[in-house]
Order: sequence, then C-alpha cells, then structure tokens
Amino acid sequence: MKSIITCCGLITLGFITSSVVTSVNAEIKVKGSASLEQRIFLDRPDQAMQPVDSSYPYPVYHQVSIALSAHVEASSERNNMVYTVHPFLRFDERDDERTNFDFRELKATIVTPKWQASFGFDQVHWGVMENHHLVDIVNQTDYNESPNGEDKLGQPMFRLGINIKDALLEAMILIGYREAAMPTPGARFSFENDYSYEYEGWGEEYHPDVALRYSKSIKNIDVGVSYFGGHSRTPELITPDVGPPVWHVNLVDQVSVDIKADLNRVEFKAEVLYKIVEDKSTRAVVLGSEFKLIQNQNIAVNLLAEYSWDQHGKNAFDNSFQNDIFAGVRVTLKGLNDSEILIGHNYDFYFGSQHGFVQAKVNVTKVLSVGLEGWWFNVSADDYANKTFNGDNMIQLTGYYNF
Repeated sequence: MKSIITCCGLITLGFITSSVVTSVNAEIKVKGSASLEQRIFLDRPDQAMQPVDSSYPYPVYHQVSIALSAHVEASSERNNMVYTVHPFLRFDERDDERTNFDFRELKATIVTPKWQASFGFDQVHWGVMENHHLVDIVNQTDYNESPNGEDKLGQPMFRLGINIKDALLEAMILIGYREAAMPTPGARFSFENDYSYEYEGWGEEYHPDVALRYSKSIKNIDVGVSYFGGHSRTPELITPDVGPPVWHVNLVDQVSVDIKADLNRVEFKAEVLYKIVEDKSTRAVVLGSEFKLIQNQNIAVNLLAEYSWDQHGKNAFDNSFQNDIFAGVRVTLKGLNDSEILIGHNYDFYFGSQHGFVQAKVNVTKVLSVGLEGWWFNVSADDYANKTFNGDNMIQLTGYYNF
C-alpha cells in the first residue's frame, strides 16, 4: 500500500510541476515552519508487552526531533488552476517509526465561481468540537505527532464541490486505505503491539470509500450534514483461535450532523452520529459550549465544556469517549502576536480514567515561536483503549522558525 501511495504522490507531483511550469503567470506563495522539539518524560512507563526496537532504548526519558512543514501554493488565473504542495518531514533521534515523510496535501484544483474540483492528497476536517472530534472520519490519524489525534495523514482523493445558493455540496472518492501512523510498539505514546491488517469488502485496502457533505451558514448558525461509506479509521483488534491478533478494518456507513451557533458571548456546539458496522448500529453525540469570558484588544479568555456519550458504553466501537466530560480554557494574547494557551481536562465516568493537557504557543516575533505542551494521564487498567498511556506523563518544548 505504501508503494501505491508513493506512486500516486509522484504522479501528482509531476503533473503539478509540469502544469506550473507551463503557467508562466502563476503566482506562488510559500509558508511553513522548521522546528526543533524536545520531549521530557517524567515517569518510568509500564513494562512493555514486547521488546522495543534496538533503535529505541527502553525506557526513554527524553526524545529530540526536528520537523519541516512547508505549504506551497501556485495559482494561475489563465486556466483557473491552483496547485498545492504541503510536505511534512520529521526526523526523530530515538524512534524510527516517528521518523517519517508524508504529503499532507499534494493536489491540483480547478476553481470556478460555481464549482471546484481537485485531485491528489488532501485534508478534510469535519466537526466543530475542541476535544472530541466525533464525526471527523475522512483522513487517517498521525499518532506520531500528539496523543490528541488532531494531526492527520494526507488522503488520496478526488474531490468535487458545488456552490448551491450560499451552500456547499461536496462529494469525495477516497483512493486507498492509509493505516494510522504510530510510534514503535512499546515506545512512548504507542499501542501495545504492531499487528497486521485485514480488510472487509472487495479490493481490501484498495476498496474505494465515498464521502458526501452539505454545509450552510444561516445567519449565526453553521450546519453540516455528512455521509461516509467505506473503511473505518478505527480498526477493531481481533484475536483469532489460531495465530496472532489482527487489526480488522470494518466497512461502515456513517451519517452525521454538526452544528455551531454563535450567540455573541456564547457558542453552542453539537455533533450527532449514527453509524452501522456489520449488523451493529450505534448512536453517539457530543454537546459543547464556549463562553467568551473576556474579550478586549489585548486578551481573549474563553471557557470550554463538552459532554460525550455513546449508547454502547464500555462496548463502544471506539471507547475513548463513551461517557466523558471535558472542561478547558483558551487564552489568546492578542498583544503578543496572537499567542495562545489551551488548558483542558477530561474525565471518563465509566472507567474513572482521566487526562489533562496544556498546549501553548508564544509568537515571539513573526518568524520565531516557542511551544510548550504537557500531558498527564491516570488511566484505569480496564480502559483498554488508553491504558498504554499510563506512565507517559510528558513535557514538550518546541522552537519554531516560521517562513
């Protein structure tokens, strides 16, 4: 599968390069960042289930890496084309799996007043919540970057968007299943073991997935209605009678609605999902609010709250957020180049598990930024989806050069 993804990337890159070269009047914009990251782990982790790779001495208390993220956009008014290249590269001193290269975006887009169409690697984000992204399913997660699961891998797709009376109707055909990017088994922030994958449906990992979305803004209310049909992004671990466990990738049908209403000082948010896997259906919902406590020219302070519920409880397909409450605060320092601090805490009523985090990025100048990230875990042994994070309490320091 990786060779197919690489081949698609090279073909798309070649097409973009040749098209840009022939577009003499193309306007090119470049932005991005280079970063140096230091992770410091505060505790000895639980004993690994299997030996860690020799390149990752166990246990690790510090971990240094460098990363490059560049976003290049070339637009040509002559043929209504926009070409986007967004490579991401990370080199980690400890973990070979965390050393990786990915195209977050690598696409060619035709843009007209009434519709637009693109082909290549793309990023699609659904939903409105801060902590639990219930309906976001199009792109696969890159767990090498952070435990929060917000970083996504680029997904090869054909994407068509049509403007209909101030609304947007989108259709996507996703080409090729991308397995989640994860650290070396037994390493920090990793799952217990590295198992092989098996897929439902004809074509296995080459089975095409389909996604549809209708989104519209009505005054101060944003509404999105989505459908996804294809392989689940959260595979199920199955232990057969003979042989090792495998990650089983089910075919799912998912219908979802996300809503955000801005009522001046308060924003109300909701994500509702109905999903069918094999003959089993599930209903899930996330309800949230964001209260603007302080708003002036120097500082903004917003209070966040979310409640996540899944009808299957402990037996949910993804049991990370089946009966959880989240509270947080976001501080934006407008006088300091819009620097931001986000503090949050999540509690699981079923398992008694909890975790907290601090994420801050201070923009010292337009080109220099400093990031601070901290994670704290207290996970129940019964919480099988998250128990491997116990002992991975961490502080992360990052320096950015923005260009």
